[in-house]
Amino acid sequence: MSDRPCVLVFSGADPSGGAGMAADIQAITAMGAHALPVLTAITVQDNNRVHAVMPVAADVVLQQARALLAQVPVAAVKIGIPGSAENALAIATLIGELRATHRAAAGAAPGWAQRLYSDPPVVLDPVLRSGHGDALGRDDAVQALAPLLPLATLITPNGPEAAALAGNAARYRAPVRVGVAAASAASAAASSPAAAMAMAAGGASAEAFAALPDTAGEAMLVDAAPMIALATPGVPPAWHGTAHGDALAHARALRALGCTHVLVTGGHDENSDVVINRWLGPDRQQNWSWPRLPGGFHGSGCTLAAATAALLAMGNTMAQALTKAQGYTQRALAASYAIAPGQRIPQR
Repeated sequence: MSDRPCVLVFSGADPSGGAGMAADIQAITAMGAHALPVLTAITVQDNNRVHAVMPVAADVVLQQARALLAQVPVAAVKIGIPGSAENALAIATLIGELRATHRAAAGAAPGWAQRLYSDPPVVLDPVLRSGHGDALGRDDAVQALAPLLPLATLITPNGPEAAALAGNAARYRAPVRVGVAAASAASAAASSPAAAMAMAAGGASAEAFAALPDTAGEAMLVDAAPMIALATPGVPPAWHGTAHGDALAHARALRALGCTHVLVTGGHDENSDVVINRWLGPDRQQNWSWPRLPGGFHGSGCTLAAATAALLAMGNTMAQALTKAQGYTQRALAASYAIAPGQRIPQR
């Protein structure tokens, strides 16, 4: 057993060191847990703009995670950008496998120990765009997240993200529920994006998985598709100040999609000197107010979600984890530093 609880992290690489996997590892470590980083995308970005995203092949995402799951106990999962729709489906498959393993262990454990094998919490940071408004994937970001929403213990959208996800609820397919039998079949089958998609859709049998070709040895680090240019220099997209209406109504809509807990952050409501973050859970609602800090920050959402996942892994209740993670994030932003003009780097 690890001396520190481990958080399985799915996220992209940010060469500026401010957001994505760099932020996740720093925040999780600061909370006293250990990050298990599974790379989902390589990005071309600085502290202000995302210029391109190259998704890691879904096969490689599966291989990275399964190598860890076979050896390391996982106490929580944190998801950032999946990089592609195929990767989102692969991650959904892996979460199903992880939960199936825990439930099987709980069933075999004596009654007093069953709580030790409860489902690891899953924290989803539904990053649809960068803080400057640049896209972070080649697919429809809202639709790509559909398989992950019903699996999330906690989702942490900002106001515009919550509005986009709730407003497109009718486009989502049926919620993804990965059962024990399907997870076992996927584990025995060849690791491939085709298997991930079939299983996450809930429409494939063990026989179908077994018939899939074994492409594990042929997996490439990056999808064959060429680099995708996502930003036009000097033309910032219309993202800041996007109207996001009633955050609580959007939280209710997201809970109806299967998310157990929703925290809608208020950092994009630039007409107020106070940032209000709104939490809606199954039996509790709570708001937090924080002084708005001047300037922009690179990786603030990653920091909050990763810290929350680590605190849940450490055994905190949802209310405790959310309170502590917000305080930590506020302090990190207040102590932020500049590496170049533009968005500042949180001091994690």
